[in-house]
Amino acid sequence: MRKNKPGLYLAIFIVAVIVLTAFLYLQAQGNKQYGIFPGKLGDMTLTSYETGEKAALQISGMEGLKDIPMTNAYSAVYKGKKGTMWMWVAEPPDHNIANDAFNSMNSMFGGSSGHDEHENPDDAGQSGSSHGEAGMMNQNFTTPVKLHIVEFETPEVFAMNADNMNNYYYFKMNYNMGRVYWIIVDSYDMEYQLSIVKQAVMDI
Repeated sequence: MRKNKPGLYLAIFIVAVIVLTAFLYLQAQGNKQYGIFPGKLGDMTLTSYETGEKAALQISGMEGLKDIPMTNAYSAVYKGKKGTMWMWVAEPPDHNIANDAFNSMNSMFGGSSGHDEHENPDDAGQSGSSHGEAGMMNQNFTTPVKLHIVEFETPEVFAMNADNMNNYYYFKMNYNMGRVYWIIVDSYDMEYQLSIVKQAVMDI
């Protein structure tokens, strides 16, 4: 009995189309944008996010961001096999206010916009006393250091250790808008942790 090769080829073609379509659909879902947040960040997946009043309420309890005037607020949680990332974003009324607010916050923590060469947030400064009692900054923290994890000079990304967790913060702006970002990543793999922060800086 001769096999019907055209029929076999057609079946293989149909299966291949189905597999490709499913792959492209899953990829599109993973790359889907949720407000300012992408569905995927490195190998991490967005598991929850908030905007407006709910995000602003979270930010109001954070020593670093609570004094920044906001017209918009955002927060997100990403999870992957090696850890979890939390992000909060404060958006002041315009880029000038955002810039001034960021500089004031950075100065309060003792950060410098100089060219200190630091790559590892575990090397950040010496412990100091808390500037407040609210939110995550309610224990000792280290002096922020400027990281060099991106191939361009801006934004300047600072790292500090608070409550035994590495915290990262930075400021991004365009001609009419500025946003102040705060990130915590709980992975013990520092290479992975910095790669996720770098991806967040570039993509959000």
